[in-house]
Amino acid sequence: MRTKRTFLNFISEIIPLIIVSLLGIFKLKVFIQVLGDETLGLYQLFSQIMVYVALVDGGLSSAVLYSLYKPNSSNNKKKINEILSATFKVFNIMGAIIFFIAAIVAFIVPFLIKENSFDYLYIVLTFILFSLSNVVSYFFVPFTSLYEIKEKKYVVSLCIQIGQIVQNILEIVLLLIGWSFISVLLMHSVVKLLSNLAVYFFFKRDFKEYNVHSKKKDYSFTKQIKHLMVHKINGLISYNIDVLIISKVLGLASVAIYSTYNYIINMLRQMLEKISGATLAIIGNSLTKSVDKSYDIFYELNSMVYFLSIIICVPLTFALNSFINIWYEGEIFTSFLIAIVFSTYLFGYIIKIPITTFVNAAGLFKETKKCAIMDTVINLVLSLVLVWKIGIAGVVLATTISVLIAEYFMKNIVIHKYIFKKNPTYFYLKNIKFIVVFLVDLFLTSLLFKFITIPNIFIWFLVYIIFFIVNSIIIYIIFKLMKENKFIYRYKYIFRRG
Repeated sequence: MRTKRTFLNFISEIIPLIIVSLLGIFKLKVFIQVLGDETLGLYQLFSQIMVYVALVDGGLSSAVLYSLYKPNSSNNKKKINEILSATFKVFNIMGAIIFFIAAIVAFIVPFLIKENSFDYLYIVLTFILFSLSNVVSYFFVPFTSLYEIKEKKYVVSLCIQIGQIVQNILEIVLLLIGWSFISVLLMHSVVKLLSNLAVYFFFKRDFKEYNVHSKKKDYSFTKQIKHLMVHKINGLISYNIDVLIISKVLGLASVAIYSTYNYIINMLRQMLEKISGATLAIIGNSLTKSVDKSYDIFYELNSMVYFLSIIICVPLTFALNSFINIWYEGEIFTSFLIAIVFSTYLFGYIIKIPITTFVNAAGLFKETKKCAIMDTVINLVLSLVLVWKIGIAGVVLATTISVLIAEYFMKNIVIHKYIFKKNPTYFYLKNIKFIVVFLVDLFLTSLLFKFITIPNIFIWFLVYIIFFIVNSIIIYIIFKLMKENKFIYRYKYIFRRG
């Protein structure tokens, strides 16, 4: 049953996400053609600023999940109701506060743009409308959290992802028939509200024994905020500082270039993130029972993510520019340096998935605060220096370096110390061979693509799908020779009951 639920969690997220991502690529093209690259840059800037406004929540969603693992494993429904009731009250207040702050920040947003052709009040109004669609989910956190802790996240995923599919289709249609940017933002709020209401109605149907109106409320999860806030700030710097720096230093046109590359990378990142999301509750519950089995799971996940990072990032390095040039018909500037730093960033993100998952599942928020601080400092300092040296590529490179140092190396030391009680040296030595395989594959692929010309999107798809399949087979054979293919044969083992 647990394996089935995990499979459903993964499939219910990955398939709709692929559809949303493909629609998104088409939407970006329509967006640029109808509203222009400046409006696209403005839209992306709004996304990044809103994440900073959301700093108010302090990352409490993670604390809620962690607080629910123990009562869920012992089927303590009374305690779960107390936590859910407290969560409902806290996040209702938080949603209102965040929207109020966003309304104030809206009047500052125009000053964060180097040069633009938009009216001051237009930017203020559109940001307020954008923020409205982003605060909706705060009012439904208790319902989505319970589904995740019960390993039935697929219900939430289907509601939200179907909503995103509808939203993307409507956005494309509205843009093509000439509706304004303001109308599109209003539509976003309506669709997101309906999606979350669907989650609420399913909650009422599936969990009649649980409610968010218990007289006694357990606010213990809020004690984690002093530790989680550091991680929240770090997340903002790591994933959202790039656009702000580029907007202020290079302008909205450069934001559009960055956003085009980043959309593709983020699409792949979100798909791979589902590995973490699908296994988080499994690992969280198993850690309360058997650390030894969790240790085996960790190393199997590690081999799997290295395999995925190689077969995805090597072809991606060479596919990015040719796709952007063909699809956007030369309207977006491309650079091999930008392509390779984005691919390297994705590589670093993928290989840290098992580490991040175990940190969250074990609730090691206090123990990894130093990692978060280091990540923030390195990223911010390097971004401000390198953006002047090599532009967009410098900002992405700064993020990549900070992720590898703080998220990969430092957090790994923490989980080996506090969870596995083992020395992490073996982990680092074991992974050297994976890095060597990646570098050799990257070098040989660069030689191959010197002789290949891609004139249209059909040839592009054909060439890279064939290369991806062939390359994946070769890399798998290499992993098998290294005896690192256990994750293939024991995939169900990763998800079985701990």
